[in-house]
Amino acid sequence: MRGFLITFWVIFVLISFCIWGKIELSHNAPHTTPLEVDTEPANWVSTVRVVGDTYKTSISLTPNVAPVDAVRIAEYFIKQRCKKAVIKRITILYTVRTDMWIIWKEGRR
Repeated sequence: MRGFLITFWVIFVLISFCIWGKIELSHNAPHTTPLEVDTEPANWVSTVRVVGDTYKTSISLTPNVAPVDAVRIAEYFIKQRCKKAVIKRITILYTVRTDMWIIWKEGRR
């Protein structure tokens, strides 16, 4: 029984290695042309339900948006989703672009 399990394990490892070798991964794929990099930051908005009536909205904007304007933009997008939303927390990260995360809760109707 022990010999059968060892033989089965060896065969499984060899088959897995052969399959893994045939998969084109980014580091062993043929390089034909370099990828073009878009340096212009993309603007996007995404809202996800965290739990119950609490949501997390992620917003990506152009770089160096003033904090006051960033908060106004965040409030605008939240109000588009829910008119009586209560904003719990706003986090702003300034890097190549301005990223914001807003935690909000649906207000009473």
